[in-house]
Amino acid sequence: MGLTITKSGPYFNGSGQPVPNNQTDMKFSQLRDTFRLNNPTGAISASELRRDVDTTSVDPIVPDATENVAISPFSIAFRSFDWKVSQFRGAIKFYDVEQDASDNNANFNISTLAEFNGNLGKTIKKKFIMRGTHTSTNTGDAAAKILTAAFNLTLEVHGNFYGAGGAGGTSSSVDGAPGGDALSINSGRVTVDIQSGGRIYGGGGGGEFGGNGTAGAAGTCRKDQTVTTCGGTLTCPTGFTLIDTYGTGCCKLERWCSWGFCHNTCVQSGEAGTCRKEEASNTPPTQSGGNGGTGRGANNFSGSLTGSSGGSGVCPSCIDTSFTLIAGTGTCSGNGETGGSGGDWGQNGGNTGASGNGGQGGAAITGSGFTVIGNNSNTVKGAI
Repeated sequence: MGLTITKSGPYFNGSGQPVPNNQTDMKFSQLRDTFRLNNPTGAISASELRRDVDTTSVDPIVPDATENVAISPFSIAFRSFDWKVSQFRGAIKFYDVEQDASDNNANFNISTLAEFNGNLGKTIKKKFIMRGTHTSTNTGDAAAKILTAAFNLTLEVHGNFYGAGGAGGTSSSVDGAPGGDALSINSGRVTVDIQSGGRIYGGGGGGEFGGNGTAGAAGTCRKDQTVTTCGGTLTCPTGFTLIDTYGTGCCKLERWCSWGFCHNTCVQSGEAGTCRKEEASNTPPTQSGGNGGTGRGANNFSGSLTGSSGGSGVCPSCIDTSFTLIAGTGTCSGNGETGGSGGDWGQNGGNTGASGNGGQGGAAITGSGFTVIGNNSNTVKGAI
C-alpha cells in the first residue's frame, strides 16, 4: 500500500526544517506565527496556546495530536496550568496522508491505518488524499470505511469507491438483495471533498424473482376402439363404453342345392360398434419465474443486469400415446415471468409480479458526522 505522510511540523525540534526549528529561545511570536494562522498578528497569550482537546473545535490553534501530547491541554475536563514553551518541541499543526493512484483495496478500513498515528479521533486537522480504487464484493461491508469517530478529517477523493451489487431473488428467496455501500463513516466531523474525477458509487440492488406463470388445466383424452360380432352380443373392453352400433352385412352364408341347382344363402348378419374410453390428461405444471438479475457493483462491473427468463408454458398432453387430446379441452400453463433486472449503480433492483421486492440500492456514503462537497450525478451514485 502506497501512503505518504506529510506533517506541518515538527517544529522546534532542532532538525533544520521546517522553520522554526530552534529548541531554545523559543518566542511567543514564533508560536503565534506557527499556530495561530487565522490571526498571525498581535499579541498571543499562553491560554491560547494550550492543546485543544475539545472535539467540537473545528479549527484549533494548538491541535490535539499524538505528536503534541506533551503540550498542556485545555478543555472543560482539563484545567491544568503546567504550560511551558518547551512543551512545543516537536509539535505539529496539520497532518496529511496521500495515497498512490495504483492502490487497490477491498473493504478498506481507514480507522486501522497506522499512518494516522492515532490522530483520527483527535482535533488536529487532517487530510486523506485518496487516489486509489476501493471495492467490495460483499454487500454487508462497504468498499471503504471509518469504524471509529474521526474529527476534523477531510477525505479528498480523486479515486474510486465501488460497493457490491446485490444478488437477484430466487425461488427460495424471492426478494432481491440490497446493494452494498461505497463509503461508511461512523461519526465525528468528516468532510468528503469529491474531485471531478472521483467516483463514489453504491452497489445496485438485486432484481426480484419473477412471478410464476398462470396455472394450466387438464384436458380430456379419448380413445375409440371398434368391436364386431356375427350373431353374438357386442362387448367392449374393460373401461370402454359402447357409443354406437351399425350393421356390417351378411357375415354367414350357407350353400343350398336342389334339382341340380346350388346357391348361397345369408343366414346371419354381422354387427359392429364403437367403444370409447375417456380419461383426464396430465395437468400442465405451473412454470416458475426466472431469477432476478445481479445489481451493478464491484462483483458485476460490466455484466448483464437482466433477470433470467422464466419457464416456458406447457400444454396438456395424454400420458398414454394411444389416446388423443380432445380439441378445446384443458388449458396450457403460462410462461414464468422474467426475473427483475438488477439496479444500476446505487439504484433499486426491479420488481416483478412475485410477492417480494427488488433490493434497495446501496448508499454512496452512509453513517453520520459527515458533509459532502463536489457531489453530482457523475461523482456520486446512491444515497447520501
